[in-house]
Amino acid sequence: MKDGVLKRDLFEKLSWYDLEQWAGSRVLSRGQGYHRDHRVRELAQTQTGGIIAWVQGGQKYATEVDYEDGELISICTCPYGNNCKHAVAVVLEYLDHVKRKIEVPKATEKDQRLALLEGMDEEDREHEYEEQEDEEIDSDRLLSRKNGKLVPVDLKGFLEGQTKEQLITLLKDLSERYPSVRKDLQDRQNLSKGSVKRIVAAVRKEIQELSSEPGWRNHWNNEGYVPDYSRVKNRLESLLANGHADEVVALGKELLEAGIRQVEMSDDEGETGNEISSCLDIVFQALPQSTLSPVEQMLWVIDAELEDEYELCYGAESFWKKKQKASDWNIVADRLLERLNKFQPVKGEDSFSRSYHRDNLTNWIIRGLEKAGRQEEVIPLCEREAAVTGSYTRLVDTLRKAKRLEEAEQWIHKGIKTTQKQWPGIAKQLKDALREMREKEEDWLKVAAFRTEDFLQSPSLHTFQDMKKAAEKAKAWPEVWAAALLYLETGKLPQSDPTWPLPETGVKEDREPRKSEFPMIDVLIDIAIEEKRPDEVLRWYDQRKSKKQIFWGWDGYQEDQVADAVADHYPDRAVAIWKNVAEKQVALTKPKAYEA
Repeated sequence: MKDGVLKRDLFEKLSWYDLEQWAGSRVLSRGQGYHRDHRVRELAQTQTGGIIAWVQGGQKYATEVDYEDGELISICTCPYGNNCKHAVAVVLEYLDHVKRKIEVPKATEKDQRLALLEGMDEEDREHEYEEQEDEEIDSDRLLSRKNGKLVPVDLKGFLEGQTKEQLITLLKDLSERYPSVRKDLQDRQNLSKGSVKRIVAAVRKEIQELSSEPGWRNHWNNEGYVPDYSRVKNRLESLLANGHADEVVALGKELLEAGIRQVEMSDDEGETGNEISSCLDIVFQALPQSTLSPVEQMLWVIDAELEDEYELCYGAESFWKKKQKASDWNIVADRLLERLNKFQPVKGEDSFSRSYHRDNLTNWIIRGLEKAGRQEEVIPLCEREAAVTGSYTRLVDTLRKAKRLEEAEQWIHKGIKTTQKQWPGIAKQLKDALREMREKEEDWLKVAAFRTEDFLQSPSLHTFQDMKKAAEKAKAWPEVWAAALLYLETGKLPQSDPTWPLPETGVKEDREPRKSEFPMIDVLIDIAIEEKRPDEVLRWYDQRKSKKQIFWGWDGYQEDQVADAVADHYPDRAVAIWKNVAEKQVALTKPKAYEA
């Protein structure tokens, strides 16, 4: 197998976690923004199987990403040099091409970008550092392109060859030129002198200042504001590295509270949340090193996750990967049960939010009981909570998992009766659970009956196809097909026909019948297109045109599908429809359409 094919496989297997480990959460977030803003241009594959592109940043940069010894590497003409946001954007653009099955062309050996990267060295970047001082340069990852390959820049060797006096002079020079270096050196000095309180106070102040302003993004003009929490993260890491885990945990609580308020105010694509989350990752690493007892650590994380509704606590996974004792889970479960018994809703909270928060607490109790070996308490707890919060789905899932199927079915019927008016979504989930049970039993007539009810309630090509799959297994599709089309045309319910082959589902639903206008022409057209029946496509299309019906979205979308569907049999009609769609679009481009 060729090297390029092997590398392509490696690229395609990349996960979001892999990219975060490679570039860091902050750079990954920025790279995602660059990709989303379509800043990557002229993506191509190199002769070695890597990928290369232009990326528009403060200026146009050439960026190459490749694999070396199974590890992802990159080089860019930007000041950052390697593993930068431009490289992340290029990888995401490549993965997008793969997903959409768009072929990536080959770069020639004379590609201008390769020549630019070949000539890059640290002196070229030196002049641009001030433009991107907010991004940290990782000297261990610096690469240069030499003789067609990416090779490391030996900064470590250079530094090791300097005398003490030369290194002092270098650090003094850097601290004068770059405020971030000066601040980092000051933090190190404070830690070496034991001035921990000063650093903690500085971090606390910075959290307050950063969280006071919401993040935002305007996609029209590509402007926005993302709070830069990198210094907070660096200081938390320094505190932890110097044995001050308790201070990191205390700051983490303040950071979470302030971060939640900030994300609630923000209007961006998650960049603000990513900044805060990257700092909280350090807090979760600090917890096992803190003086908190194992139970207190577990409760700290649970409280954080209960409070967090914005996935800021993603880093908690690293904490839970460490094995906790069953005896500790036993204490945690009891503590949480005490809270549940005293649970009081927040003043002014609606019933949905109240049930949501109570259910989240109960989920943690269930986890605690299971980890503590107290499984016999789980189902009784779920039964009590179902009556309080309407969490019948959780109860049914738990009963099914325990193979108590008869009880599960009883609770399904009870749950549907209780929730169908106030929480129809829960009733639908319970009905789906009953259908899944019939599928396990291979009772295809009942399954087809459920799918037919779904179709009648929400007619669409999707529900029609689900109904077809089930009815074919039940060997009843011809009758079901004819009755379904008759319903779409006239509104006549199939169950009213004495020859209807499907049984009752056994679910009694007390809800208003769907109010619809018949014939449902859009659905009939979609089905006729799917079944490749051009005569029926035109029949319903012409009827809709005569009635001047437009039911959904942009009318031209379905018109374009109609033209494609009839083109082979009725080319003149297809051309006329395409012409009509084009004329509508031309009309939208007239200058008057853009006048205020």
